[in-house]
Amino acid sequence: MNGLPYYKAYPRDFIEGTIGMDFETKAAYRLVLDLIYMQGGNLPDDARYISGLLGCTVRKWNSLRGSLVAMGKIIVSGEFLTNERAIIELETLRKLQDKQAENRSRPNKFKDLKSPRFDQSEPEPKEAKASNAHVREAAADLSQKQNLDLRDLTKKLTEAADGKIQPHGSLVVGIILELINNGVDLEADILPTIRAVASRMSKPANSWAYFVGAIRDAYNNRIKAGEGLAKPATVTKIDVFALPQAEQERKLEFFLEQARLHRRWNPLLGALPWQDGCRIPEHLLKPNDGKGWQIIGVAA
Repeated sequence: MNGLPYYKAYPRDFIEGTIGMDFETKAAYRLVLDLIYMQGGNLPDDARYISGLLGCTVRKWNSLRGSLVAMGKIIVSGEFLTNERAIIELETLRKLQDKQAENRSRPNKFKDLKSPRFDQSEPEPKEAKASNAHVREAAADLSQKQNLDLRDLTKKLTEAADGKIQPHGSLVVGIILELINNGVDLEADILPTIRAVASRMSKPANSWAYFVGAIRDAYNNRIKAGEGLAKPATVTKIDVFALPQAEQERKLEFFLEQARLHRRWNPLLGALPWQDGCRIPEHLLKPNDGKGWQIIGVAA
């Protein structure tokens, strides 16, 4: 998708999501978001290019970049920088554009119908209504509470898509986790539907949101047919601290990455980082780990 001349902005979300940031980091984040949308979701991770547009030194940008990545505000995807919400918004826009193009290619059967009243509008797609903050919270809770191995999930989804998902979009699986949390089955509903939809696609989707409508239809059809009514949602559970040391540390590093991204902590991993009772080895922790994090299940 080409870059956008404008995009939806959510002032309250931005203000609430940047509380605690210093002015320089907050301003850089705002401008980097603009650049990500201008580049269609994939901003080249070129320090000289970005620092020139921001009007700062390369050294300063590298410092700001590190802070934004650590806070989960921007995501590094290969040679590009992107943003979780931007991926979802751009995918929603792409689906709308594809639908409009499909409608234009069909014969106009309704040319004699009267236009709707000026105050009548089409309903917003359900995927567009979903709060990005809600999707992110569901992803954090489900992955940490159940020790869900997101790398394994991402691998299965990517294999099912067979090249029909952009690399940066494949990393953001929050919307799929929300489906699983609501009872949609990975093996019975999600993976077969992604395979079927991907086989008909001519170009890759920007995110998993592209497949959600078809997945929901498949789930509803299965339930109506009376198949798997009593089958609960299944996830891969692991006992991290029972694993061999090398595998244990790899898993713990991944859970720490998720905690840094969502600023939420699973109490099954002990107390917050750097506090008495934390079960994470200190050599895996970073100096700012635990600062401002919310413990899952404890009101903020």
